[in-house]
Amino acid sequence: MSVRDASVYWIETTEEEIHFIDAIISAYDGLANVRREYRIKDGKTYFKVYVGPGLEEEFEELLAQLRRKAAIGDVLKDDEASAPV
Repeated sequence: MSVRDASVYWIETTEEEIHFIDAIISAYDGLANVRREYRIKDGKTYFKVYVGPGLEEEFEELLAQLRRKAAIGDVLKDDEASAPV
């Protein structure tokens, strides 16, 4: 997956949870790449995730399932006006 072609998402979660989330997402070959890069906005921590081109819907479905087991708050796309800065 080329970073230039990937969609960028920001997931609100904790440093502890991002390891669990990364392990699950990594099981889906080529779906997404979880980074340890983070931003803090309004007291919330957001971690950066690159999602493969054309896989955004599958990624969002996986996150919906992950929310049942992991502490995931807001999920923002980098192109949204509300993306963390």
